[in-house]
Amino acid sequence: MGKLKSTVPGLAYPSGRDNLLKTTFQFLEGRRKDDGAEGLWRIQDNLYDLEDFVKKHPGGAEWISMTKGTDITEAFEVHHLSEKPERLLPKFFVRKAVAPRMMAYTFDPNGFYKKFKERAREALKNVDYHNPSVKSKLIADGIATLTIASVIACAIFKSWVVLVICALLLTWLSIIAHNFFHMRDNFRMYYFDLSLMSSKDWRISHVLSHHLYPNTLWDMEIYIFEPFQNWLPGTNKSALYIIWAFLFNPIAMLVACFLQGLKRYYSLLVEWKKVEFRDVVPFALPVLMSFFASSPWEAVKLWLCILSLSSFIFHFIGLTAAHHHPDIFHDGDICRQDPDWGLMELDAVRDRYVIDDSTFLALTNFGLHGLHHLLPTVDHDYLELCQQAFRDTCREFGVDIKQFSSWELIKGQYQQLARNQIKANHRGGFHIKEKCN
Repeated sequence: MGKLKSTVPGLAYPSGRDNLLKTTFQFLEGRRKDDGAEGLWRIQDNLYDLEDFVKKHPGGAEWISMTKGTDITEAFEVHHLSEKPERLLPKFFVRKAVAPRMMAYTFDPNGFYKKFKERAREALKNVDYHNPSVKSKLIADGIATLTIASVIACAIFKSWVVLVICALLLTWLSIIAHNFFHMRDNFRMYYFDLSLMSSKDWRISHVLSHHLYPNTLWDMEIYIFEPFQNWLPGTNKSALYIIWAFLFNPIAMLVACFLQGLKRYYSLLVEWKKVEFRDVVPFALPVLMSFFASSPWEAVKLWLCILSLSSFIFHFIGLTAAHHHPDIFHDGDICRQDPDWGLMELDAVRDRYVIDDSTFLALTNFGLHGLHHLLPTVDHDYLELCQQAFRDTCREFGVDIKQFSSWELIKGQYQQLARNQIKANHRGGFHIKEKCN
């Protein structure tokens, strides 16, 4: 496919994107090469030394420690709804950066995102938005309890019906846990690790890559599937490639958790060289099942079957939830002129009917996706409080907030896999600009 050129202004080709394994460790190492942070933490064109603040960070030390040597401008802006962190920054200032920033995303005080954030802060003033709601915690813990009960039942009865139920519950639990690993450190984020995928890896690939730069060359959730699955337009996809991509798509969903698990433990032993509690969590289910199955090997076989089906359901929901459709911006399309981070974010996402009307469905199906991208650290249950602020700001800036149906996005994911057309894509409307030959 060759090296692509981003159509997002100022976005250079990231180091590490073409690495064979494409691990999250390699993503961060690439950022350290590219970001001009000079071994410190970069925000806009300023360098800060946060070393003494790592253990004091209310969101947990991990967020600060693993981003050392990188540009954290977008992460800093969108992870802090309160104005207090901005007031604290000057005490950690070291010097101006030498190299220019690689990203042209803006956070203008009069721009879309800053205005929306101010209104969202007002809308959330009566709730403790730094912590998950009681409702979300009850749903998460309830699904966790049912998941444990179902794996025990699966080990005892060896029923395919029970196995399917178990896989669905594990999928829901993994997606719910995604709500929690966006926040400060908490035990519920480890529910995600039961899927064999890593909550630490996803804090990088999902939170620090996909969430901040969706559908661009910097989005790990785009390039981790390449070259077998390519959602970017204008890359001269042949008819043979499109047929292959369609046939491989369900296989990719089926094995994705296992591939991420293999990379997780490779990276753990070779790159991170540090075992954490979360790294033994995935084996809690097969160990538990072994007490009720006829043999440990029987428990392992059932566990692998559960993981396979759960992987398929999880990635089917994830890949068709919000980002892939011909009417959604993908790098290669013509970028909007206003590079406000919030507007760029909304160009790369669409919300869904029905799913967004229920807290349970939103938590278990990556719902309220636009609001979640704009306010990633706010619990899904509280996002509904920000709907009016969202509508008002979208109206002020002429942003189309039309929702798609789940079926439109399911079809759209395959249409996007086949799309060669380059579009002028923004939430005000779409038109075909040109077609690659």
